[in-house]
Amino acid sequence: MNLRQKLQVVIMLLLTLFAFATYHEGTGSTAWLQWLAVLSIMAFVYIFDVAFTDEHSFIFDPDADNWRRKVEALSS
Repeated sequence: MNLRQKLQVVIMLLLTLFAFATYHEGTGSTAWLQWLAVLSIMAFVYIFDVAFTDEHSFIFDPDADNWRRKVEALSS
C-alpha cells in the first residue's frame, strides 16, 4: 500500500465519521447522505485502484511516435 492509498483510507474513515456524526433521526436532515455519496465514490475509486493498478502500470510518454514504436514492437 503506497502513501496515496493510505491517505485515501484515512479520508474515507473521516468521511465515515462525518456521515455518522451528521445523522440524527429527529432532525430530518439529509446531510449524512451527501457525506455517504462522497464516501461511496471514494470507496469505488479505491477498490478500482487496488484491483487494477500498480505502481508500474502508468507510463507518461507525451510523444506519440515513441508510443507508436512501443506498440508496434509488441505486436510484431
